[in-house]
Amino acid sequence: MSYHVPSAPPIETTTARRYVIFGAIMLVYMFYAFCWNTENFLRPYMAESLGLSKTQVAAFYTFQALGAMIGAIILSQVADRTSRRNTLACISFGIGLAALGVYFVDSFATALVQRFVMGFFLGGVFGTVVSVYVGLFPATVLGFLAGVVQLAYNGGDALLSWFGRHYDASNWHEILQIGGVGAICAGIVVVLVVPDDRTRITADGSVVKVARAKPAMRELFVDGRWKLTWRLALLAGLNYFAYQAFSGWATTFLREVHGYPTDMVGKLMTVLHVGSMVGALLWGMAADRFGRRANAIGFVFAALAIVAYLTLPATPVMLATTGFAYGFCIVSHGIWGPYFAEMYPEHLRATAASIINWGRIVSLLGSLLTGWIAEHFGLYTIMYIGGATYALAALLWWTLPETLQRKPAVIPVAVRKPG
Repeated sequence: MSYHVPSAPPIETTTARRYVIFGAIMLVYMFYAFCWNTENFLRPYMAESLGLSKTQVAAFYTFQALGAMIGAIILSQVADRTSRRNTLACISFGIGLAALGVYFVDSFATALVQRFVMGFFLGGVFGTVVSVYVGLFPATVLGFLAGVVQLAYNGGDALLSWFGRHYDASNWHEILQIGGVGAICAGIVVVLVVPDDRTRITADGSVVKVARAKPAMRELFVDGRWKLTWRLALLAGLNYFAYQAFSGWATTFLREVHGYPTDMVGKLMTVLHVGSMVGALLWGMAADRFGRRANAIGFVFAALAIVAYLTLPATPVMLATTGFAYGFCIVSHGIWGPYFAEMYPEHLRATAASIINWGRIVSLLGSLLTGWIAEHFGLYTIMYIGGATYALAALLWWTLPETLQRKPAVIPVAVRKPG
């Protein structure tokens, strides 16, 4: 099976203009992260406000992830078939409106509905964003740019933690309202800055409609691709489960086990996300230098950081240090967007990148499982399981093919001797 490394940038524009476009779509990604991670950051406050158990608050992730999985499948194909720019803008508006829907949340049932609807739009972000920037830049810088994408994600997460330290069970709704307004503003910026990818300006100045091959989900399973597609989905699923098992309970762990006040919890979580922001760029550059598979080592180090976080003295300095290390390591997967897209034909960019969200199949029931384990066996147990899952994911990642080719491969030609 051959792998389809993205070609040179198809949009005729200057390098500076490309980075401006990239910056615009990063605004969407930042508020995508902000809204998505309210699910785990607000757990202790929602539980107190709505009178919920650990298993019930874990169900918020399940419904959000279910919506995201459906949205990833539907919206990525819409983007590939119609307009990636317009689809991304609509997704951003949808996230914003769904986040503002928290105004109507006053019970467990309404919270589940709000999470599902917001999850649907959140699920379309990753594949659509990847399909836009992969079409703007050459493959040799995609790892670095994927690191910037991860930086934007963790920037949004850090922003959430910093704002969130001022809120508690009495006013947690306002956090989602901030994220919703931000997402709507980001969608407006996309419309104003990102060019319409349905047309192209030719050398003579005329405007022509871009011909698109019609993507179909079945293309990910033909020509021997089905084994690769399912391995990628499983890898993503292990990552989501590991993240839920540790990060999903981090704020609860700091409050319930160590008794830290809201302000200190917010600061410690901010340090963790700053670690991810630093690691994002370095892991991205590593992927461009050493290849996409080399970043699997990050998951191994993440597992070790979790052990340190749970076993070393639980002082603020030690928790901040080990949390920073954990955050730094887990973002090694940030290059998965271009990595997944590089393995499939160009017209499947958004659809292929969205495989990452298929991994939520694993985490749908996995989140409920983490809640059940946390409730019956304690937070230490489920967080250790998160570390073991990262280690398992690293092994699976290493079995995948390498796609980065800095130099053209030399193909030997057999020469038949005379006679």
